[in-house]
Amino acid sequence: MKLIGVNIKRLREARKLSLRELAKRLSVSASFLSQIETGKASPSLSTLKDIADQLNTTIGRLFGEEPGLHPDPVLRASQMQAKKLSTDGIRMTLLTSPDNNKQMEPLLFKLDKGAISGDSQYKHYGQEFVLVLKGALEITLNEIRYTLQKGDSIYFNSSTPHQFRNVDKGETEAIWVITPPTF
Repeated sequence: MKLIGVNIKRLREARKLSLRELAKRLSVSASFLSQIETGKASPSLSTLKDIADQLNTTIGRLFGEEPGLHPDPVLRASQMQAKKLSTDGIRMTLLTSPDNNKQMEPLLFKLDKGAISGDSQYKHYGQEFVLVLKGALEITLNEIRYTLQKGDSIYFNSSTPHQFRNVDKGETEAIWVITPPTF
């Protein structure tokens, strides 16, 4: 999480935003944002998305992913790296190479038992598709809960307030496709 904090601070300062101004835009305290920037606190997925949006970047770039030209359309398993989103037991792996021209972002999510996307529902522009590979995932859309088991899928507009959590006794894995790319 230290790298994310360093990148947030670098981007914030490059945009000549004070800590207080960015915190105000995010509806968080300046103290909490400072703790994120110094690696002492971990933001929820929704907060991380809000930070990326306010800084006109992607969550992937906050993790240090650099877009580039990748003439090889294949991303080998050995090239994939899981990213820990926060201390809440969610790990994400990008399933494609970084590319500014992508229209969608396929991801592999792994959630520890009880892991949740954040304390509250969040929304953003775009659409999402989820396919559960293992375990059980509860997705809440506008206060309606949907429980997906292995093999189940869901498709929804990201502008619908949503939240997700692992409701299985063990780890849950899901393929998540987001458009436009967020990571």
